[in-house]
Amino acid sequence: ARLSAVANRLTCGAVHIRSSRPHLRAPARRLSIRTMATEAAVEPSNPFVQYVVIRKDLGQGLGWPLGSICAQAAHAAVAAVWEHKDHPDTQAYCAPDAIDGMHKVVLEVKGETQLVNLGKKLEEAGVAYKLWYEQPEDYPTCLATRPYRKDEVSALFKKCNLAKGLIAQ
Repeated sequence: ARLSAVANRLTCGAVHIRSSRPHLRAPARRLSIRTMATEAAVEPSNPFVQYVVIRKDLGQGLGWPLGSICAQAAHAAVAAVWEHKDHPDTQAYCAPDAIDGMHKVVLEVKGETQLVNLGKKLEEAGVAYKLWYEQPEDYPTCLATRPYRKDEVSALFKKCNLAKGLIAQ
C-alpha cells in the first residue's frame, strides 16, 4: 500500500510542503523520489515514535537531579538513533522534512531490575534498542528504541507508566 501511495504521488507533479510554522512555509516545488517516499511514509494515525524509558528510582530513591536524568534519556535516545542511522525508519524519522514532527514517548519503570527485564523483553521481540549505562559506575539508567511505527511496538510498553514526578520534594 505504501509503495502504491508513493507511485501515485510520483505522477502528481508538484507537491506542497506543509509546515507547522506558516512563516517558514516553502513554496510549491518538485520533490525528489526520496523526499516523496519519506513524506508518504508519515502517517499521522501511526507515526514513527521513539520510546525512552527511565528509572523512576533515580530521582525518587537516589535523589538524582532532573537535569542528570534528562541527560541519561538524551544519551540513550541519541545513541539509539545513531546506532540505527542507516535503517529506513530512522532515516524517515530524522529526514529534514520530518524533523519538526518527531514523536517521543518517555516512560518510567520502578528501577534497574525492571529496566533490564524490559530490555530482555524487547530483545526477544526483535526490537532494536540501546540500554544506556552510567559511567564509570557501569549501571543501567535508561533505555531507548530506534524509531518504530507506534503500532509495531506500543504493546510492549503497556506496563510502563508515563514519566512524571521524578523529583523528590
